[in-house]
Amino acid sequence: MTQAIATEPAATAPDGVSTPLRARIVEGLAGPYRSVPVLIALGIIWIVFYADNHAYFSVANITNLALQIVTTAILALGLVFVLLVGEIDLSVAALSGVCATIAARLAVSSGLPLGLAIVVAIAVGIAIALIESLIIVFGVPSLIVTLGGMVILQGLLLNVLPPAFSVSVGGTSFAKIAGTHLAVGVSFALAAVGWVGYVIARWRRFTTRRSTGGGAVLTVVGIPAVLAAIVVFGVVAILSHDRGLPLPVVILVVLLIIGSYITTQTRYGAHLYAVGGSRQAAQRAGVPVNRMIIYSFLILGFCGAIAGIVEASRLLGVSASSGAGPLMLNAIAAAVVGGTSLFGGRGTVWAALIGALIIGSINNGVQLLGLSTQVQDYATGFVLIIAVGIDVVVTRGSLWPSRQSRR
Repeated sequence: MTQAIATEPAATAPDGVSTPLRARIVEGLAGPYRSVPVLIALGIIWIVFYADNHAYFSVANITNLALQIVTTAILALGLVFVLLVGEIDLSVAALSGVCATIAARLAVSSGLPLGLAIVVAIAVGIAIALIESLIIVFGVPSLIVTLGGMVILQGLLLNVLPPAFSVSVGGTSFAKIAGTHLAVGVSFALAAVGWVGYVIARWRRFTTRRSTGGGAVLTVVGIPAVLAAIVVFGVVAILSHDRGLPLPVVILVVLLIIGSYITTQTRYGAHLYAVGGSRQAAQRAGVPVNRMIIYSFLILGFCGAIAGIVEASRLLGVSASSGAGPLMLNAIAAAVVGGTSLFGGRGTVWAALIGALIIGSINNGVQLLGLSTQVQDYATGFVLIIAVGIDVVVTRGSLWPSRQSRR
């Protein structure tokens, strides 16, 4: 039922105006091939920047790129859960700055143990997200609630900062969050565990669908397992080449794996897609819609706090600019560009990683080539508009607007 609800807009062409070829294209973009255009765009971006500067694919720059996208990807991961239920959040970047500042002040200024400071900061992030979600389920649009929340959090940030409006975490245990690198052996061991888990999941999928003719073992298990091994062990080898695998990258991957399990293997995940596909149908089927919305915002609050803490550790401090700048736009763009629908019901948590790679690759390439910030803004905005345009086509079920929508 869930998949039928989530993909219903792409399966039916309005007014019968779509040709079979167009209908197949739209259906493919809504289903198994949704990430293909994104991956092609990512490859083009890499080729363009590498052609201008061969240092773009150096080990040092790839590691730098991985560290740069962690914060955006974690925020985008939280946004995916909110977008799946058809809502939006404009305050999560500001929330990350507030949570990071609370953790830094407790750990550095107050001398609280780092673990306890992080727990308090995460609790604050979840509590703020809970308040916003309760207002949203009361009936106030999420766009307005989170826009107002963003302004309030920007003011709250100034209140939780000390009179100097900055806290340095350099040389403290807080800085070790981003400064820790796992040994090469440990990195490959973790990669092996993750790969084996992926193969087991693919095998279970094959055995489940075997009775219904869901595909051959080679296509369902064999080829994906080989491709996953190449990607996983290749990435670990590159990122571990210098000092070992950076801890922030490990944190991101762990969160993505947990998010993927939640959305694909649990009843909560099925309910997410059902609510985003059609709230009325989900409600008639007994899905607790309001509860799903609240849960999604709680996950976003958790991700916002983690992202802020990792970013503060990477930048060695917090200030009045924490959580500000293009971070919010980049996080939303990453989620949408990666393939998560703004209209709800479509997308995966891996969209956060793919979209963050797109946005991060553009920003990294612009910085590496010494181009102006305007070029970075133009490219990011252009990619976002195209991604939303594709999303509109998939949701509408046709490459062309219907007669009624053109009036």
